[in-house]
Amino acid sequence: MGGGGGERAERVLPPMALDGTPQPLPYVEETVLKKRKQNEDWAVRNRERKDAKRMRLRGDGKGVTIKRPEEFVREFRNKELDFVRMRTRLKVRKQPPAEALGSKLIFAIRIPGTVDLHPHMRKVLRKLRLNQVLTGVFLKATELTLKRLLVVEPFVTYGFPNLKNVKELIYKKGRGFLDKEPFPLTSNDLIEKALGEHGIICLQDLVHEIATVGPHFREASKFLMPLKLKCPERRLQLKKKPYKDGGDSGNRGDKINELIEKLN
Repeated sequence: MGGGGGERAERVLPPMALDGTPQPLPYVEETVLKKRKQNEDWAVRNRERKDAKRMRLRGDGKGVTIKRPEEFVREFRNKELDFVRMRTRLKVRKQPPAEALGSKLIFAIRIPGTVDLHPHMRKVLRKLRLNQVLTGVFLKATELTLKRLLVVEPFVTYGFPNLKNVKELIYKKGRGFLDKEPFPLTSNDLIEKALGEHGIICLQDLVHEIATVGPHFREASKFLMPLKLKCPERRLQLKKKPYKDGGDSGNRGDKINELIEKLN
């Protein structure tokens, strides 16, 4: 009998409540564990990104290339030519009123082009938040926005995105900005913390506000960081040629959706 008692496996009994009923063991839902793992992975990537940026800044000044005088002259002439062409566009081209457009929402993409831009061009691109090549932003179709897009037309392409592409862009590429720190849109709590006062408490609310150009579109679009797009199989042309003339820049209208699907 003693040997039989030694062979019996010990059982772990669940904790008992005061009234003698067994209590369920504590557990964490799988979705919570997955989200916790995603947040931990994002924190590691964010830390690595900051370290890489710090090392890159420390390495500035190494491997500096020396330009010839004629290169400086050519760059200066190109900048001035861009500026003259911009002033000509503003005089010759008549923009339709914003109310006459087919959509209130515009998606603008910064396309490859000249690195050394005229200061005025660079300033307008900064206001549009299109500093980096192959980044995109959602814009409200206003007279001021259309004028800015006309100013920098050789360096951007834009059009009217449909609901499907707005949703997929935000779900796949969307990143928010809170307390001067970027974060992926995996937590509705952070979205509510940033935009809760405007009635936007989850990712679905954010998509709806952007797609419908709601009353708090300005706050929602500024909360979204510029979307980083992938390089297409056929690289965008470097020529400053309008889309209607066979190039890549300028207004594409509804055709922007075809380009979004390639870059998303």
